[in-house]
Formats: sequence, structure tokens, C-alpha cells
Amino acid sequence: MSGMLLGGMGFFAAIVMIFLEVPVAVALGLVGVLGSAMIIGLPGAMTIGATTTWDSLTNYTLTMLPLFVMMGNLAARSGLSTKLYHSMSVLIGHRRGGLALATIGASAGFGMISGSSLATTATMGRIALPEMKAAGYSRSLSAGSVAAGGTLGILIPPSTVLVIYAFIAEQSIRDLLLATAGPIFLAVLLYCLAIWVPIWMGWSVAPQRVRAEGPERRSAIKELLPPVGIFGLIMGGLYSGVFTANETAAIGAAVVLAYGLLARRLSFEGFMSAIMDTAMTCGALYLVLIGANLFNFFLALSGLPFSLSGLFSGILDQPLLVILLMLAIYLVLGTLMDSLAMLLLTVPLFVPVAQAAGIDLVWFGIFAVMVVEMGLITPPVGMNLFVLKTVAPDVKLTELWKGAAPFVIADFIRVGIIIALPALVIWLPYHAI
Repeated sequence: MSGMLLGGMGFFAAIVMIFLEVPVAVALGLVGVLGSAMIIGLPGAMTIGATTTWDSLTNYTLTMLPLFVMMGNLAARSGLSTKLYHSMSVLIGHRRGGLALATIGASAGFGMISGSSLATTATMGRIALPEMKAAGYSRSLSAGSVAAGGTLGILIPPSTVLVIYAFIAEQSIRDLLLATAGPIFLAVLLYCLAIWVPIWMGWSVAPQRVRAEGPERRSAIKELLPPVGIFGLIMGGLYSGVFTANETAAIGAAVVLAYGLLARRLSFEGFMSAIMDTAMTCGALYLVLIGANLFNFFLALSGLPFSLSGLFSGILDQPLLVILLMLAIYLVLGTLMDSLAMLLLTVPLFVPVAQAAGIDLVWFGIFAVMVVEMGLITPPVGMNLFVLKTVAPDVKLTELWKGAAPFVIADFIRVGIIIALPALVIWLPYHAI
């Protein structure tokens, strides 16, 4: 059996197992070990497995991963994430579409902590949908805001997915975090338009609420200042070059811990719960990374990534066609699996192709994350839409599709802009201090 055929069969087997809800780490690791054993023998595969596990656990780039996860868990136990939606709804909920904007912002914040669009959609669906329903918002606008909001969190630093991409693609995590600035600004602007335009056109209903009084607004601002201030301090230090990426993770965890203790919002039980959740989450993430490394080694042995580059050889001198083809593949995969699984499967195959086509790998990382998330809300079968349907069974699928459509259009515009103007992504990483 040729290596390319074996690699293709292994790739297909991994997709099928993930689709059947086999844990990603198990699916990738099993295919990686068995596939490698078929090529170099079982002793060689076991040796590679041992060295891959050691390299994954001791890699310097990944030392920030537990700290970023701890920062998110401490923020959740300190009430930073739970207060975010309430504060934003008080401050802007009286404006037309204000609750939808608050949902987008709170979903992005929760997504930063959870690292999963699917988990964010499920959680925020239970929190935000009842409040928007009580305020008289159309169900399509409410559902679209929840489904789309969670896709922002994966891009906003700290992003565990970008850390994992940096590890697999051997890129600078600091450059990737810096590269998110332009796409995040575009995302916020375009998502605001995705909410306001349907309201102006009369396609969505978003009644104005009574404006909160002074004391309630002051209380909301007081609750909003800590998360905004902490995020500004951490990211400002990273963007200005004062902190390295690893220092950013350590300082972020320390600052959130200090806030929780000084504000008396973090109990000893909450602290221990955050530590346990961090240990469990990081254990799962490291298992996924070990499985991904085994899978990547198998693909390299099979020669599939290089064969794929050969298949693309006819259009490698036209990077735009390469990018559009990858975009189509990601949109299809978004109907089948979560964003992390998609990236772990495709990055080993697409990175050599992107390099051969002369595509900057920092830009490609941001592009990949964006289009992976877009696939999760693209009608008719985006995974976020089905998760939301499970949370809110009274919302019709047609309403979900109608609500998601403006955000999908906004995402296509955002992708089009960064393709046309790649400097929006790569200027800051290459010009920062």
C-alpha cells in the first residue's frame, strides 16, 4: 500500500471517528500510532510515541497554556464573566439592538474563558435568550446573536486555539496574538452592522427598553471596569512589547487572582475549584496535543502533506485560488466538528501548501481560525445552530438560519477584507516593539 493512500485512509478514519464522537485525542493518537506502525513497524512507532509525549509536555511555547486556562477559570470564579452580560445589558440595553450587542460582547468574553464556541453557545443561550425574549426581541435576532457571539472568543487573546496553532505550525505565539488586533476590530464593527441593518430594514424586532437610572448605571460601570481594566493591562503590555507572551499569561493569572482576593470575590473553595478545573482542562488539552503530534508524524511519514502540495501545484502561483479552496473545505468541515478538531486535522496538511504558495503563516493562522468559526454558524448545518436548537427547541430552524445569515455575511466580508488587505493582520506583528 502506498504511503499517500495510507495517509488518506488515516485522515478519513480520523474524521469518521471524530464525527462518531470518539474523543479527538483518542482518534488522532490511535490513527497516528497504528498508521506509523504500518510504515515503520511497531517498535519505531512506540519510540516516536514516547518522544512525542515528552516533547509535547516540555515544549516552552506551551508553558503559557495552563496559565491562560487558569486565568480564565479564576476570572469565572471571581465573577468577572458572570457580571459582564448584566453590566453591558444595563449600559446599552435601552438602545435598539442593545441586548443583542450585550450578548455578542458577553459571548466573546465567555468564549475567551471556555475556548469552545459550542460550549459558549449552549451557556449563553440559556442566559441571554430568555432576557431578549422578555424584552420583545425577535427570536431570529436573539438566536443569531448567541450563535455568532461565541465565535469571537476563540480569536480574542488569550486564545488557546492560537497557542495550539503556533505549536503545530511552529510560529510565534506573540506574533499571532498581535495579529488578532485588526480582525477583532473588524469583527466588532461588522457584527454591530449585522445587528443594526436588519433592525433598520424592519427584518428584525428589537424594542427599546427604559434607560437604567444613575445608581444602576454607576453600579454597572463599576462591575465592568475590572474585566476591562485587567484585559487592557494584559493586552496593552503584550502589544507594547513590555511583556512576552509567556509573561502575559503569568501576569494575567496573577492579576486576576489578586483581584479576586482583594475584592473578596474568590473564596478558598473557588480557588481550589479553579485549580482543579485548570488541571483537568490542561490534561485534556495536552492529550489532544500529544494525539495531534502522533497524527502529524504519521501524515509526514505517509507523505500526504507533500503529495497534497503536488496536487495544488497547478495553482500554487495563484495564492488566492489556494485560499478560496481552503475556505470551501473549512466551511464544509464546520458542519461536522468543533473548531479545535478541524484545525488539528487540517493544519498539518494545509501549512505546507500555504508555504509553497508563499502565504504568510501568521496570516494563515488568523485566516484559518476565522473561517473555522464561520463554518460553525453557516446555514443550514452549522454546528452552533444545532447546539442552539437543542438549548432552545422552541426556536425554528428557519429562524436560526435567518438570524445567523447577517453574521455569516459579516464574516464573509471580514474574510474578504483580510484577503484583500493582508496588512491588517500582519502589519502589527512585524512592526511591534
